[in-house]
Amino acid sequence: MVLAVEPAAGVGPGALLSVEGVTVRYGERTALLGVGLELGVGEVVALAGENGAGKSTLVRCIAGELTPQAGRVLLAGRAPGGGGMAGGRRGVAVVWQDLSLCDNIDIAGNLLLGSETRRLMLSPGRLHTTARRLLAELGIPLPDTTMDVRHLSGGQRQLLAVARALRDRPALLVLDEPTAALGVAETRQVEELVTRLRGDGTTILVVSHDVEQMFRLADRVVVLRRGQVAGAVRTADSHPDEVTALITGQEVDASARRQLDRLHGLVDRLASADPGSSVSLVLSALATALGGARMALHLLDGDHLRAEVTIGVPPALRREWQRLPLGPAGGPPGLAAAGGRVVVEPDGRQPLRGGGRLRPLGRLAAGSVWAVPIHGSGGLLGVITVLQPAGGEPRRDELDLVSLYAGHAAGAIERERLLDQVTARNRVLESIRDVLQNLAGPAGARGLDAALHALRAGLQATEVGLAVGDGWGGLSWRAAQHADAAVASPSAALRTAGGAALAGTADGRARALPAGPGASWLGAGFPSPEGPTVLVARWDDGAPPADATALVEDGANSLRLALEREEAQRAHQEAVTLRRSQELQRQFLSRLSHELRTPLTAIRGYASSLLQPDVTWDDESEQRFLRRIAAEAARLGRLVGDLLDFSAIEASVLRLQPDWCDLALVIDAAVAVVAAPAATTVDVRCDTDLPPVWADHDRLEQVLVNLVHNAVQHNPPGTSVRVEATAAGPDVVVTVTDDGVGAPADVLAAPPDGPRERRAATAGAGLGLSIARGIVAAHGGSLSMDHPECGTRFVVRLPAERLEALAGPDEARQG
Repeated sequence: MVLAVEPAAGVGPGALLSVEGVTVRYGERTALLGVGLELGVGEVVALAGENGAGKSTLVRCIAGELTPQAGRVLLAGRAPGGGGMAGGRRGVAVVWQDLSLCDNIDIAGNLLLGSETRRLMLSPGRLHTTARRLLAELGIPLPDTTMDVRHLSGGQRQLLAVARALRDRPALLVLDEPTAALGVAETRQVEELVTRLRGDGTTILVVSHDVEQMFRLADRVVVLRRGQVAGAVRTADSHPDEVTALITGQEVDASARRQLDRLHGLVDRLASADPGSSVSLVLSALATALGGARMALHLLDGDHLRAEVTIGVPPALRREWQRLPLGPAGGPPGLAAAGGRVVVEPDGRQPLRGGGRLRPLGRLAAGSVWAVPIHGSGGLLGVITVLQPAGGEPRRDELDLVSLYAGHAAGAIERERLLDQVTARNRVLESIRDVLQNLAGPAGARGLDAALHALRAGLQATEVGLAVGDGWGGLSWRAAQHADAAVASPSAALRTAGGAALAGTADGRARALPAGPGASWLGAGFPSPEGPTVLVARWDDGAPPADATALVEDGANSLRLALEREEAQRAHQEAVTLRRSQELQRQFLSRLSHELRTPLTAIRGYASSLLQPDVTWDDESEQRFLRRIAAEAARLGRLVGDLLDFSAIEASVLRLQPDWCDLALVIDAAVAVVAAPAATTVDVRCDTDLPPVWADHDRLEQVLVNLVHNAVQHNPPGTSVRVEATAAGPDVVVTVTDDGVGAPADVLAAPPDGPRERRAATAGAGLGLSIARGIVAAHGGSLSMDHPECGTRFVVRLPAERLEALAGPDEARQG
């Protein structure tokens, strides 16, 4: 049958708009036939119908553009005057689907088109001010009234057309397909405006093809079909399917519609609900669909069923059904789970006959019991059990309905489990990522504390530790982290559990360890370069999380890789250091052998010349040869002495014989060693108040002789050398400055790290400055070098002793 609902009550003789028996014909074609319609004050009514149903003709009659052949249109109970195609009906404003806006005029011009006064025409400023005030009063968001209409979006154009229609405050606003050509966002703008006007009490007639939009905006929906009113429904008490049926002339099954409505609502709620409450929502919706039946939902838990949600089940039965075995012992739910099929007990008050034997079901206070299995993608998930107060077999459509909701329950259960798995796996991945970031950082495996801290947080454990076996059953703890930051070392319980875990198989698998009351342990042993290693975690507040085993195993694997990486880096560093040391030794021995061979060659050459039996040398030649032999022997002795001094400094066995030294005398003694021709270029300047220094006189002289010798011998003849000694706070500073060619930047490197550019043919083995730096360092001072504008400056800084420290207060005052 065709559902026809009478017009809404409350719109009688006092209605704002009354359409009474309107008939319109176009030649032999009848567009409207006895149409009646009423709109109350402040009511929003939607006019629906297929194309050609007569909607536009009715709107033209209401607007006064068309005079009907029969019937009349009353506005507020009176036949309005005026009308015609030009003027329209006073008090009625229509926004046609063709908005009739002028694209070459701005917003203000379109809004006030046809109502401009002379005052507004002569003042564009007043025109725009009036337009803005009108838009603000209507609550329409079009602030820039100077914008041309052609630049507006579809939604803004629709809003402007509505504003123009409302300009003269009409009693009735008619909207003809207001959103037919608009997008989603623009449609929402227009609907928000209609809702706001409805709240302000504006009476609105909306002509639309969008049934869902009618239910969002209108109080009532009037349907035209073939020029007649097919019916009218209230949106609060009906469903869009009823309007669709009225439009198309199809039959509507109200009960099926209600069930479909419930299912639609359930799907919408499940899409936005928290996953933890989805199963409860499904069961509640099913209970409502079955007229308030009591029911329970059990989930498969190993070889038992565990009650997840119950609705209206008596407490005694709820306790009995909290955990049910599979099979006949579990009643209807157990049978349904075991067989994977629907089980119906027509009379729940009688003992259940199952499996060829009798078993009391319990006092159910129920007429019939239906158990419907819940199947998911991986098999059986659980059972929905319905307790109906009336006995007897259920109808087929009722079982189908329960099965349909069981499908929704399966989706909710799998969604919840999948979300739990994803959440748990994400937590594992986040924890492992934090561990790897700490282990892969600059500290490498030295960042074990930070890595174990991240791992403990991911495990939600009380304590986590990493230990290495020593081969005799003992453990060396590399790192440990406790939930209490004040606990810095592994607890006694952790040490005991670590030993137990180390005794197990070192295959990286996590295993439960023997634990005391209330505590849980997991340990994973694995081989590492340092020996058998174990990762142990402890929980004091019960069982570990479900993903703890995977996280412990992943953490153990990450730590194993980090320890292997650390060992590989250590081996690589040792190999690099060994190669560098061998290269330095080779370079040093090559250079030293050259330096030693030079004087030996000279000594041997002069000595063999003197020992020639067939050559007679005069006294002057013999003396010259002997002087050269003595000089080269002295040079060889200096080289050997430098080598011994350098070895003593490198071995940290250089012995000093300190005493109170006058630094000015040490400098004079060092300069006196310089040969006569070069001695005249050395300028010495010492402060008169230089404090004494506690030092080895001979060693300090050796340092200054080396510095002055380098400045004189390794620069062109005539190079000026200046030696200065000054007091600088708690130190004495001696500088040796020359204006020569400048020393290389690495001249102070120790030990010599390769060939250096020789500045003179007299250059030695390159040990002198290194020895000087070692001697100064042994005195607690420092030797440095910088480059002034030209030449080189060496700076020796030594700790000094003030007169006040050497003598008593009275003696210092007398001094």
